[in-house]
Amino acid sequence: MQEIEVDFFRTEDAAGIARLFHQVYGAGYPIGTYYLPDQLIEENAAGRIISSVARTPAGEVVGHDALVLLDSSTHLYENAAGAVLPGFRGQRIFPRLFKHSIVDASKRFGVEAILGEPVCSHIHVQKMCLELDFKELGLEVDLMPATAYTTEPGTFGRVSVLLGYFLHKPRAQTVQVPLTYRDELEYLYAGLELERTFVHSRSELPMEGSSQGSMNLFDMAQVARIGIDCIGPDFDSFISNFEGDARERGMEVFHVWLPLASPFASEATDILRRQGYFLGGMLPCLPNGDSLLMQKISQEPDWEAIALYSERARTIREMIRRDWKHVIQG
Repeated sequence: MQEIEVDFFRTEDAAGIARLFHQVYGAGYPIGTYYLPDQLIEENAAGRIISSVARTPAGEVVGHDALVLLDSSTHLYENAAGAVLPGFRGQRIFPRLFKHSIVDASKRFGVEAILGEPVCSHIHVQKMCLELDFKELGLEVDLMPATAYTTEPGTFGRVSVLLGYFLHKPRAQTVQVPLTYRDELEYLYAGLELERTFVHSRSELPMEGSSQGSMNLFDMAQVARIGIDCIGPDFDSFISNFEGDARERGMEVFHVWLPLASPFASEATDILRRQGYFLGGMLPCLPNGDSLLMQKISQEPDWEAIALYSERARTIREMIRRDWKHVIQG
């Protein structure tokens, strides 16, 4: 068995990473950068991607993992782009890559927070995450096409992922708790050791102004993500218009991130539930502060097929499943 080195990215790794992704994912990985050596070199040089690489003594790239920059002002990254050549699996290469990303790369590049989305088609990555103090805070139901994770024929359906984070530089914040999710958020915040002031009140939408936010579409995954910056009196139609545009582009999964600093978060949550959205989870480390994820899917998920390792993750699944049922039953 060859000795495999796990190290930071070198320029000469780029072509090997492209070959790796073609062999592991075919053309199905939703981010094209990893197939384009020159672009991957540029992204690593700029710090927008931090690649961890597994190599043979001859320099062949046999594995990859990455941190991907989400927000430069807060040094917020997400963990992504994990792959190991089939012939080198079973040698614990990916756990070494994963730890290199979360521990070594974050320390070297001054990363302050890392979002994680371990897949729920198996429990192996979830176990690795928990060994590195991953905080489980949500479940993104049917997020990705199963074909994004394998080239095996006959693969179909969609894969759910857990939602959470590894590192976080705490900042004090007031959280406007949506009354509908008072108990759920109490559970999610438990044990996070954050300085938070919780306000349990309901404010009607403002009489003036307008809603503000943006939408990102992920065509290959058929996912629309809507980030809300400001909740205005037009919030209902604001969401409907975004969703309508996304459906015309073939999106099947819809996410809305609500700022929990807003006094109108509770009313906005109720509006989203009336439009078919249900609870997804919470993150405390986003650029605009703590945010609530609401999600909407196009078909009934196979809840029992969602593989979860920890008791907390299973509790979160049942919490979200219960809310989904309440929402679809009206």
